[in-house]
Amino acid sequence: VALGTVADVVPLDRNNRILVQQGLARIRAGRCSAGILALLEVAGKSPERIGASDLGFQVGPRINAAGRLDDMTLGIGCLLAEDMGLARRLAQQLDSLNQERREVEAGMQEQALAIVRELHASAARGLPAGLCLHDPEWHPGVVGLVASRVKDRVHRQVIAFATDAEGRWRGSARSVPGVHIRDILSLVDTRQPGLIERYGGHAMAAGLTLAPQAEKRFALAFARSEEHTSELQSPCNLVCRLL
Repeated sequence: VALGTVADVVPLDRNNRILVQQGLARIRAGRCSAGILALLEVAGKSPERIGASDLGFQVGPRINAAGRLDDMTLGIGCLLAEDMGLARRLAQQLDSLNQERREVEAGMQEQALAIVRELHASAARGLPAGLCLHDPEWHPGVVGLVASRVKDRVHRQVIAFATDAEGRWRGSARSVPGVHIRDILSLVDTRQPGLIERYGGHAMAAGLTLAPQAEKRFALAFARSEEHTSELQSPCNLVCRLL
């Protein structure tokens, strides 16, 4: 419970804070699954001294790396392992996947920032409120991390797209306070039915898949949503770089 609460960035209200505190106390006492102990071991962290940040930045990313690059059942299997031998083997696999994920993410992030710099240089009035970025070589399991990193750098909502095996654009959106990104996607979907095959999320993050050959029409529809976003509390422009 403590790991899931912290790793999934659940708000730490009074009840959740108590659950995390109690979970950390049990982990520090060694009263936790072999998988958590093994993941802390490969991260070089002592269970007796861990804090919430270790769950969020050490354990969580290693579990998530499996779903991003390979098979999420590796992480599940590690957490469910009943002996340390199996837990350690799975934790080592997760650690290797996490290293690969970091390398892939670093390369994609640099490419995305290069696109942003080019857009900034060519924009007479600076960057617009929202950015949509795509590269056909980007890994679909990592675009959310890239969108989040770019959003933090430019302080604007960002959608990063990858191309799946069928040629569809699969995107992950990250937003800033005051801009409800899922509501913006809902508005686009209402006004231009069929552009978005599926979408979901919440105020700060969302995922979507575009219909085939809908990329440019989606970009235009997304840009036009600016005219109707008074109800969404913030305008949303779009610049889309098609690579």
